Amino acid sequence: MPITAIARFDFSGTLSIADNTTVSRSLTVNNLGGWGRIADIFVTLGGLTHTFPTDLDFLLLGPGGTNLEFWSDAGGSTPISNGNFTIIDSGASLLPGFGGIASGTYRPSDYGTAENSGNWGLAPSLIINHPATSGTATFASAFGGAWVDNSTWSLYVRDDAAPDVGSLASWGFQINYRIIVKPDDFDGNNKSDILWQNNDGTPAMWSMNGASATAVGGVGPFGPFPFNPGPSWHIKDNGDFNDDGKSDILWQNDNGTPSIWLMNGFAAQSTGAAGLFNPGPSWHIKATGDFNFDGPADILWQNDDGTPAIWLMNGLTVLTNGPAGAFNPGPSWQIKATGDFNNDGRSDILWQGADGTPAIWLMNGLTVLANHAAGPFNPGPSWQIKATGDFNNDGRSDILWQNSDGTPAIWLMDGMNAIGIGAVGPFNPGPSWEIKGTGDYNGDQKSDILWQGADGTPAIWFMDGMNFIGGSAAGSFNPGPDWHVIA
Repeated sequence: MPITAIARFDFSGTLSIADNTTVSRSLTVNNLGGWGRIADIFVTLGGLTHTFPTDLDFLLLGPGGTNLEFWSDAGGSTPISNGNFTIIDSGASLLPGFGGIASGTYRPSDYGTAENSGNWGLAPSLIINHPATSGTATFASAFGGAWVDNSTWSLYVRDDAAPDVGSLASWGFQINYRIIVKPDDFDGNNKSDILWQNNDGTPAMWSMNGASATAVGGVGPFGPFPFNPGPSWHIKDNGDFNDDGKSDILWQNDNGTPSIWLMNGFAAQSTGAAGLFNPGPSWHIKATGDFNFDGPADILWQNDDGTPAIWLMNGLTVLTNGPAGAFNPGPSWQIKATGDFNNDGRSDILWQGADGTPAIWLMNGLTVLANHAAGPFNPGPSWQIKATGDFNNDGRSDILWQNSDGTPAIWLMDGMNAIGIGAVGPFNPGPSWEIKGTGDYNGDQKSDILWQGADGTPAIWFMDGMNFIGGSAAGSFNPGPDWHVIA
C-alpha cells in the first residue's frame, strides 16, 4: 500500500477582490514530520461572490515556483453569489465557459488568452502552467514531487478587467503527499538504522535511535535469525521496493543475479530473485532510487563498459528496463550514487570521472533531462564521492566527499550548482576512518554521516547543514573488522 499522508489548510476572513487588480494570501508549511513529496492537491473556495465571473483568474503558487492557474475566464457574465467550489483533477467536468457557475466540484479550467507571469506581477522567469482549455496542466503535473515541508504557498486572485468586483469568504487546499522512507529505515520509525554484512556473508542490522542501538541481531527470511546466503551474495544497497514504509535489502550474486529481501524490521517477509533474468556478472548494481516517483525503489546498474541501465520495479517485479539516457560515457566514468538534485521527486544519477570530475544526470524515468558537470570545479582524484544526503533539509540532495587523507567535505547542491562548499566536522579522523553512508539517525530531517574505522568501530556524526552538532561511536560495542557497514 502506498505510504501517503494528508495535510489540510483552511483560511477564513473575507478577501476583497477589487476591480482590475490582483490580491494574494500566503502561508508557510512547517514541521509536518518526516520527508514528504506531493502526490496530489486540490483547492476549495468558499463564499465566492463576483458580478462578472469571466473577469476572474485564480493562481496557486507553491514551493520552488510550482504553480497552476486553476481557474481563468470561466462562467461568462452571470454573477456568482456565495458560491462554494472544489477544484480537483478528478472533477467530473471543467468549469463552464459561459452561462454562470453553480456551486460544485470541477476540474482546473482556463479559457481565453493564457496569462503570463507579468499578468500576475511575478518574476518574468516564472512559467505559468495552464490547464484545459488553454493548456494541459493539472494539479498533479504542476505540483507532483514537490517538497512539502518548509514550503510557502500563495493564492493569487485577479480581476482582469473593469468594472466589476467581488469577494472570497474562505479558501483552503489539501495536500496528499508521499512519505519518503529514510535511508536504511528497516522498522519504519522514521530514523535510519545500520545494515551490516560479515565476510562469511551473514547479514545483520542495528536498529538505531541516535547513536544508540535499540536492537541488534541477524536478519533473514527463516527463524532463528540470521540466515546466511553465503559469501557469494553481496548486499548492494537498500530501498523500499514494496512501498510499505520500510527499507528492503538488495543483493547481487557473483554470477550477476539480483535478489531482494522485503523486510519488516529484522524479518524478511518475502524473498526472491529480482526480475525475470540474470544480466550476468558484467552488470553491477550501483544504487537504488525512485526514478519515476511511483513509490517503489528502482535498481540502477552499470556495465563494465560504462553503460548505465535502470530497472523500474514494483516489489520483485520489473515493470520496465533499459539503458539510462542515450549514450554511454565509458568506463572512466563511474556511478557513485543517486539523489534528487533538482527537487522534482525523481532520483538522479551522480557520476565521478577518473580525473575526479563530478557530474549529474537529471532523470525522469529512463530519460535524461539534462546532464552536466556538478559544482564549480574538479577537486581532483584524491577526493572521492562517498554518498548523497539532504544535509540542510531543503529537498535537494547534497554531495558527501572524503579525501584520501580522511578529510570529509560537503557540497550543498541546488541542481548542478553548489551553493555551499567546505570541509566538515571538528577534525579529520584520518584515513583509517571511512565514510560508509548517510542517514537521519536522530530524526531531525537532516542527513548525518556514518563512519567505520579500520578496526570495525562504527560512528555517527550528527549534522545540521555543514555544521557538526555532535557525534560518537555508534552502539555499545565494536563487532570487529570482519563486519562491514553496508549502509
